[in-house]
Amino acid sequence: MNRLSRAWHSVTEMVATDLSRILPPYSWMSYSGIRGFVGYYGTRFWPTKHPAGESSIVNYDVTRSLYRNDGEIALGSGFAKPIVDVTVNFIGLPQVLLDDEDQTEFLNECLTDHWAPQLREMFTAAIRDSKCIVKLCWPDILDPLMTIDEADHGTLEIIAPDLVDIERDGKNKNIITRAVIHRRMNFVISLGDPTVGDAKTEVHEVLEIIDRDTYTFFDQTTSSWLDSMAAPNRYGFVPVIEVFNEWDAALQGGQSDLETVIPFMQAFHDVLTQSLQAHRYHSTPKLKLKLTDVATFIKNNFPAAWDSERATVIPQAEINLNGREVMFFTTEEDAEFLEAKSVLGDSRELLEFLIDCICIASQTPEWAFMRVDSGSANSDRNAQTVPLVKKVERKRINFVDPVQMLCKMALVAKELIPVRPQVTWQIVRTDDEFVQMQAFQQLVMGLEVARTRGEISDETYMNSIRAFLPGMKAPSEEKKDIPPPPPIPALPSGPPQPGTPVTGAAQ
Repeated sequence: MNRLSRAWHSVTEMVATDLSRILPPYSWMSYSGIRGFVGYYGTRFWPTKHPAGESSIVNYDVTRSLYRNDGEIALGSGFAKPIVDVTVNFIGLPQVLLDDEDQTEFLNECLTDHWAPQLREMFTAAIRDSKCIVKLCWPDILDPLMTIDEADHGTLEIIAPDLVDIERDGKNKNIITRAVIHRRMNFVISLGDPTVGDAKTEVHEVLEIIDRDTYTFFDQTTSSWLDSMAAPNRYGFVPVIEVFNEWDAALQGGQSDLETVIPFMQAFHDVLTQSLQAHRYHSTPKLKLKLTDVATFIKNNFPAAWDSERATVIPQAEINLNGREVMFFTTEEDAEFLEAKSVLGDSRELLEFLIDCICIASQTPEWAFMRVDSGSANSDRNAQTVPLVKKVERKRINFVDPVQMLCKMALVAKELIPVRPQVTWQIVRTDDEFVQMQAFQQLVMGLEVARTRGEISDETYMNSIRAFLPGMKAPSEEKKDIPPPPPIPALPSGPPQPGTPVTGAAQ
């Protein structure tokens, strides 16, 4: 009985915990909460519905407005651009490594010389909007300004995700069978009179349809096909990829780095708005007058507002304090300025707290927002930088697959066999590189001692240092490139001659 009672107690606790996580707090304790749970999930204990938020899409207009800082919370969304740009700056540009030196040089030229601006734009758009579309394209052969390098390496085009519809293979989700890109094109309808300049143009909605065989264009404005723009797809694949940021299987999509920061930016905007409104009242003092005879005071200090003939104040007269450095009062009269106590001090503490919340939610150090106190905990060499470094490393791992896919497309377009290259990145910080080189030196010294004593083999030695040398190949391949040791000079034959020094063998 004791064992049965303990089992029943554990089951009831599990049911209560599960219900409290699915429904609002404490709603599982009421009859309506239990009835809502059963009605929504059925009689099964575990839910049968899909995860909440599955296939949801980030509001691209909101994220782009936050990045531009032109929305309704402009006083707080100024943090959005540094959050994205600082991460992109530390990510840097990738490098690839293949066994073939010519292919390695070709792909690195694509990444650093021809695709560098578009790659940075790809990182920015994906981190900001949770997703972006990248199209690999080549210049038209009829372009008179096309160079051989441009035709050979191609270029990238970054397209907003809300302008592209992608259809994938039902058996293999990695294969894109068709992509439809919504474009706006300006067509000249009539040249008119060149001397007057009354040319007529129209903006048409055009669909660029790319499949594995052809490029076709359909004009939605006129409901006609643009046959003059059609072209065959000689590469055999759709040169379009989807780049996600922070892919989440429960959402079946990416996540924007600005999603977790929006509530704190909204709060920062509200606090700063209220502080500015209160500052208008606190910054301007109010004059307080203690008078026994108002008429005498106005006649002595503001004669322009006094009517001498009627011996009274002029109706609707205004009193201006400019130029009134001296004012005349009787013995019982006095004047002073009233200043309301400002609440900006408390607002500043709240704003600093909200900045800390923004830094924590975005994993961005305070120095990224120009908030640095030299020699204090806010300096750039402290624990605040560690989350940023780990965040950058996570982003680099996230973008390895898109970079490798673009490299494989470039190889296939060059009529080569697609190879999945090894992607490497630069050290995030110079200080980390110095520490890493010190660790590498200590490791090599230890491995040298172990190999000299016969405790490890050459293969173990080489495999241990491969983590520090991204360009190092497998031990079997490296041994082929290692030059043989120089030959040992042979000893002279016969007994030594008188007066001839004896040379010893090599040590």
